[in-house]
Amino acid sequence: MKPGTFIEQAERDAKVVDAVHHAQYALVIHNGLMVRSEGEEWQMEFEREIDRLTEAMTLLGIDMSKPLIAPVRGDPLEDED
Repeated sequence: MKPGTFIEQAERDAKVVDAVHHAQYALVIHNGLMVRSEGEEWQMEFEREIDRLTEAMTLLGIDMSKPLIAPVRGDPLEDED
C-alpha cells in the first residue's frame, strides 16, 4: 500500500469514528428525557442504539472503558470541507 493511500484511509476512518462518536453522544444526552407533545408524555429510550454504537466503536479499536471527551461544535482543528 502506498503511503498516500494509507494516510487517506486513516483520514476516512477518523471521520467515521468522529461521526459515530457524535451520534453516540447525542443519543446519550437525550436518553431518558421526558418528551411532551400534543398532550402526551413519554420517555425517550436509546439504550439499544447506544449499545450498537458502542459495539461499533469497539470494533474500530476505540477503548470504550475510558470516557470520551464531549464533541464540540466549531472545533478549530476540524477541516472545513
